[in-house]
Amino acid sequence: MSARERLEAVVFDANAYGMARPDLEQLKRLAGRLAGIGIETWVPEPVAWEWAEHVSRDWETVKNAARQERDRMSRAGIPVAVPTSAYDSREAVIDAVLTNLSAIPHVKIIKLTGSSAVEGLKDQVLQRKPAKTKGGTPEKPGSAVKTGASDSAWLRDVLELASPEKILIIGADKDVDAAFTAWNKPMPLMRTLDKLRSTLFDVTVDDGHAQAAIARHLLRQLPADTLDSDGTGFDIGHITGLETAITNRTDGDGSSLSVYGASVTRLVALAGVGEVSLGGDVLDNSVPKETAHTRRTGDLGPVNQVVAYATAYFLAEGEATVQTLYNGGDPEVSVLHYDNILVRAELSFHFTDGSITAVEAEAEAVAAVVKSAFDDDGDALHRLDEVLTWVPGLELEVAPLLYSDSSEASAQIQGVPTQIRSTLTPRDGAWGLDLVLEHGGADGGLDLLEVTCDYDPDSWWGGYRDGVQGPDAYQVGVSGSDVLGSHGLWTVPAWVISKIEWDAFEAPGPSEEPTENDD
Repeated sequence: MSARERLEAVVFDANAYGMARPDLEQLKRLAGRLAGIGIETWVPEPVAWEWAEHVSRDWETVKNAARQERDRMSRAGIPVAVPTSAYDSREAVIDAVLTNLSAIPHVKIIKLTGSSAVEGLKDQVLQRKPAKTKGGTPEKPGSAVKTGASDSAWLRDVLELASPEKILIIGADKDVDAAFTAWNKPMPLMRTLDKLRSTLFDVTVDDGHAQAAIARHLLRQLPADTLDSDGTGFDIGHITGLETAITNRTDGDGSSLSVYGASVTRLVALAGVGEVSLGGDVLDNSVPKETAHTRRTGDLGPVNQVVAYATAYFLAEGEATVQTLYNGGDPEVSVLHYDNILVRAELSFHFTDGSITAVEAEAEAVAAVVKSAFDDDGDALHRLDEVLTWVPGLELEVAPLLYSDSSEASAQIQGVPTQIRSTLTPRDGAWGLDLVLEHGGADGGLDLLEVTCDYDPDSWWGGYRDGVQGPDAYQVGVSGSDVLGSHGLWTVPAWVISKIEWDAFEAPGPSEEPTENDD
């Protein structure tokens, strides 16, 4: 029996969504699809509380943002209005989140029972497994905080309703693993949101036709300066991760950086489309079903609807409002622009009779700041091989050239009359790579790109004899026509994708209907 046939419910853990904040629109779509295959969607009440509390923190951050700056401007005779909100307290925000969650069709809130709450609290206070402590030091062990009551309580309530083999938990919390181990119960299925589709829904791997159609469709949307979901912009889902990525960056200038907010402002180019999986055909039920033998000559038959799922990568730009404190001096607030952002999105593409008619986000998109330096020149070349795998139809490896007598490698891009040739030139602990795209067909032509990896002598710390090699010693550069931004090695697949004539692909849709004999 398959996992799909066994399951009674999909259960959400608090960390199912990024930073424990829910995406209620995505939850609504997912719950509807699960209901269509007879699986319920459960959100334990403590998980709902945790989501609501985290959103209330965000409300407080927004409400108090730039308070010191407004005060300083006011003292200088430039009053600035305080941002207004539809909610007057964090309790009102919490109530609104819980109300919105409860109103989603097909979502069942699993109420916390008194007995489970008591047992969960006893686990935490008495430190019965799976409870644990967080924080604390060997010098101050008493400063550690006891945790675990919430997970322990809601898991007990879920198991009262269904056995472990009949649930799938969305999340990646090791505390859930620890609970089932401590209770000597079989582990239920656990999946992150991006892995749920392949587990529960019937999919087949695309042969390249849908991938080419998706690339064509996305390229027509770019560049995109408006990103939203109200129909006026290009929507790839809520984008998370950028604020954390910027906060984690260090520039070595002795500053203390606080990020008030960061956002992706523009999608510049398509940098990759991953392997595409196809959902089963969804036929138009308003059209009577007919077999090939009863179908009239010339009858178009039912509408062919297919959903294709893919991971897409985008080169992007963004900005962040930051406060910087230099060596204990006065804070400086500024807006910084970033032209080296990469966004990963999990998307579904709805095909109707071979044409894309709608695109939806299947999960939150994730933004990161692209790294353009590596500890080793070989690492950089292997990373280039990895990012090139995201070019649809391309199978090319250049890293083996470092250890080969040959300096050239080439590959044909599947489905289009384009070949890529690479020539690697090693040089004193670094390398240069020339890429040439040869276009066949009536127009033909060549496109050239140069990728370099050079050693940074400033990465050596200390003297010649007693120094040490610092990190990020090898800097990567990309040059050529139509190179966009400062996206490091991710510039290469984006450049290749932009140069391919995707309209020359042999078929426009995700699948081909078999030819029927009308005789």
